[in-house]
Amino acid sequence: MKFCPKCGAMMVPVKKNHETVLKCHVCGYEERASKEALEKYKSVAKPDKKAKVVSTGTVSRASRASGTKEEIEQAKDDYYELVLEQMGEYGE
Repeated sequence: MKFCPKCGAMMVPVKKNHETVLKCHVCGYEERASKEALEKYKSVAKPDKKAKVVSTGTVSRASRASGTKEEIEQAKDDYYELVLEQMGEYGE
């Protein structure tokens, strides 16, 4: 890990013009990144094998396709009301 010589904050690797540089996220100082420095920034975290799925309460296309006409119309009405409500919140 490398720290900024100007402010002491941690520098992070950033792609810039087809090369990687180390950049300070606080003051903006940049310098070329050596291969040795980039090796120190490699992630060793392994992603979870299972992904969590969060429902937003909206109706998916699959469920709309299998729903009755009344359910589809209700979903459309609910969506229309939501859009109008959101537009009202932003003053449009």
